[in-house]
Amino acid sequence: MNLSSLATPSAAHGVPLSRRHWLAAAGLTALGSLLTACGGGGGDHNGPGAAQGRVQALADGLVKQGVVGAAAGWADARHTRVAVAGLRRLGGSAPLASGDLMAIGSNTKAMTACVAASVVDQGLLRWDSPLAQVLPGLAREALPAYQPITLRDLLDHRAGVMAFTALEDLNTFVNSVGIDVIARLQEPAEVEAFFLAWLLRQPPIRGAGADPGFAYSNAGYALAARMLRAATGQGWAELLRQRVAQPLGVSLFIGEPLRLGSLQPSGHDLANGQLVPEPLTEAPERVWLETLDPAGAVSLTVQDDALWLQWHLRALRGESTPLPRSYVQGLHDLGRAPAGRYGLGWLVHAEHGTGWLLHNGQDAGFQAMSVVALDGSRAGLAHSNIATADSMDLLYAGVSTLLA
Repeated sequence: MNLSSLATPSAAHGVPLSRRHWLAAAGLTALGSLLTACGGGGGDHNGPGAAQGRVQALADGLVKQGVVGAAAGWADARHTRVAVAGLRRLGGSAPLASGDLMAIGSNTKAMTACVAASVVDQGLLRWDSPLAQVLPGLAREALPAYQPITLRDLLDHRAGVMAFTALEDLNTFVNSVGIDVIARLQEPAEVEAFFLAWLLRQPPIRGAGADPGFAYSNAGYALAARMLRAATGQGWAELLRQRVAQPLGVSLFIGEPLRLGSLQPSGHDLANGQLVPEPLTEAPERVWLETLDPAGAVSLTVQDDALWLQWHLRALRGESTPLPRSYVQGLHDLGRAPAGRYGLGWLVHAEHGTGWLLHNGQDAGFQAMSVVALDGSRAGLAHSNIATADSMDLLYAGVSTLLA
């Protein structure tokens, strides 16, 4: 995305927000309804061949319905099944491979929350550590409403900071600070400090609906990552690799798949009504957008995503896992939370311990959907390398049938 184009009113109608775009919780709730309608089951009860066939059928079906490239995965506490179908790039001939990276967008948030839990377990922060205590310099310049917000408030989207999930917020920021600032500031630490200071001078926002304290925010995760760095002396990406990827045996890449190499899949988005490959964002905009990486910048293979979900199943079943103790406790707490509660990168669709943890993500022309049964029985996921409203609906429906 060219941030300079956002300074003109017409850009808001002609340029899709292709980075850190999270679809509304209403969609997740709709998926929860589909899953409930499917009932129980979902195990490997028909044998490994049948389970693999269902996963492959989902990937193939997504491609038949217009997805360029699709990946699907299923897990229980002992097995994973994954499949891919379609192409890496529209107009090309290279098929999507199981070892290809797919961007998972806001499904990254649970991984960031997992990092935070490891820091809490180490005693370097508490869930209720306030901004004013951890980042006193930033807090002194912030509006009073932000000074008491805590690490957990930020991770659960209850801090009231601007969302940065829509073009309007980018417009507000660019028009406020000016294009010259975007071009002049290019050092990551300097960019982060400027952006967070600006963010905390903006009026708090309130959520809509029955829970006005909940206001989804990508920028809140950037602020949480800054708190983690203050406590550990390490940046978010380094913490993610050391405290999540390595202990769990999961390979992660930070950034769009194409940044790893030209043979990786392209994301696709709509431009003037046509589906086209999305180009990589470069300077001067790139460093500013990367400030929001803790909210949604992970790419990984479908097998690694299935393994990440499988660790959750084992933890929910009470098994010992490398997941941080306080993160696991948070998962169990969500099992007792009312439907619609958001916590640690997951949305609950559950009643009294039965149901699902859900999340979806969108980034750089990719979409992802993850669903985990709170009883630890099974999990499902789907990835696509296109990003349209219709394609996310396809992922919803596909994962729900996979878990039936």
